[in-house]
Amino acid sequence: MKNPLVWQPTIFTVSSLTGQIKRLINNQFRDILVEGEISNFKLYPSGHLYFTLKDDQSVIKAVMFNFYGRYPEDAFKDGTSVICSGRVDVYEKRGEYRLIVDVMEVKGLGLLQLKFQLLKEKLYKEGLFDHTKKRVLPLLPERIGIITSPAGAAIKDMLKIIFGRFPNMSVLIYPVRVQGDEASYEIVDAIRYFNLTREVDVIILGRGGGSTEDLVPFNEEMVARAIYASNIPIVSGVGHETDFTIADFVADVRAPTPTAAASIVVPDKEELKETIERLKKKLTESIKGVLEKKRLDLFKGIVALKERRDFLITHRIYLDDLTNRLTQNFTMFFINKRQKVLSLEQRLSDLNPENILKRGFSITTKKSTKEVIINTNQVDTKDVVSIKLFKGMLECTVDKLMPVK
Repeated sequence: MKNPLVWQPTIFTVSSLTGQIKRLINNQFRDILVEGEISNFKLYPSGHLYFTLKDDQSVIKAVMFNFYGRYPEDAFKDGTSVICSGRVDVYEKRGEYRLIVDVMEVKGLGLLQLKFQLLKEKLYKEGLFDHTKKRVLPLLPERIGIITSPAGAAIKDMLKIIFGRFPNMSVLIYPVRVQGDEASYEIVDAIRYFNLTREVDVIILGRGGGSTEDLVPFNEEMVARAIYASNIPIVSGVGHETDFTIADFVADVRAPTPTAAASIVVPDKEELKETIERLKKKLTESIKGVLEKKRLDLFKGIVALKERRDFLITHRIYLDDLTNRLTQNFTMFFINKRQKVLSLEQRLSDLNPENILKRGFSITTKKSTKEVIINTNQVDTKDVVSIKLFKGMLECTVDKLMPVK
């Protein structure tokens, strides 16, 4: 039997000691916040994140289960100062304690704000905020599409502005939830519907003010990409003037409030009438100026035409004179030529042998040689000669030659 007055030390096994430490730590360090700097950041294929949390003097191992899908992969990296919410646990097999992290935020930046900044940077790099790709709003839309909650104050304010500025404007409302888990899906469906049906010329995406959590649907990537893919111009009027969402950056025009969005989309009818009248007056004056200039140009043209007419009259007289002189010259030319031709005809007639014979002359040829006899030396006595008369022929025998002395 043991003596109760003698102290007997408790002997622990490693497992029992570790288990007791585990229970003590688990009970003592639950739902705690730990601040530190991330190092040895490693994301396993299982989706669990293992890292070390440290400060200037100490380190503690940490793990966040199911990290993948809850945070963007590039939300944290080595050297990031964070605040972790979780509990301390003991890994009994190695006798190590570590921090089991449930939620982790960049120091000074909430989780929603962190996601906002990361998505903003991502979409900016992809060019979704590029101002050169923004669509131009129609000057006077025939129909406006509004995507918003039908029960909120925003739709009433927007309709009041729209119909106050342009009473007979056509408006088509696509009702959606503007907060909650399903809101982003409904907003995307609404944008796609308007682009599919092409029933509107411009879209207002709006909701009233709210907390950062309330505006989450307008910071979703799917909504941003649906806005960017729209062929219809989109005006974003979400929250208050100081609120900025991803939808604001991607939209073709960002309005500070839903009512401002309505004012941007719809021109004031009376102001538009005044502008049209002013332009009409200006156009009329411009047309008058053009007509006056044309009238002056026409007058100058008439004067120039008169001068040309006087010029043409003078030259017409000169042309008539030239024509008359040319006609006279041609007439005299042909008369002279005719006289010359007649003279030649007369000479030809006079030289015609027939006419010579007609006047009593004859042509004598030697019968044997057909040689025309013009001298007595060409024949002898007894030669036979032929004598051609104007009418008929004679054959004679030469009896006597009588030479010319």
